[in-house]
Amino acid sequence: PFFSFPLSTCCHVPVLVRWYHGTLSRSEAESLLTLCKECSYLVRNSQTSRNDYSLSLRSCQGFMHMKFSQCKDGKYVLGQNSLPFDTIPEVIHFYTTHKLPIRGAEHLSLLFPVLVQTL
Repeated sequence: PFFSFPLSTCCHVPVLVRWYHGTLSRSEAESLLTLCKECSYLVRNSQTSRNDYSLSLRSCQGFMHMKFSQCKDGKYVLGQNSLPFDTIPEVIHFYTTHKLPIRGAEHLSLLFPVLVQTL
């Protein structure tokens, strides 16, 4: 099944995005990314903060996990140095064509979404 992902807090129409894996643990995300190439990614629920989300990324050194933070104005940032965006899908879309503002991942973009497999 597809997971619905909140488009924004003011809009109640969910967006279906296949790179969102819902309640996937950090180790399960790494298992999915193990056979993937560098710059493969997925988004999952954060294990440490129930209402937050994490980006899991395959790099040449292994795996990176970064939290999306929601600012006081409701916008989302990735890590501490990203531009603010209205929705997480907008963050993902931007970093498909721009390098990530994350230490250790400055040379990476989000190139290969790991899709939820449907039966």
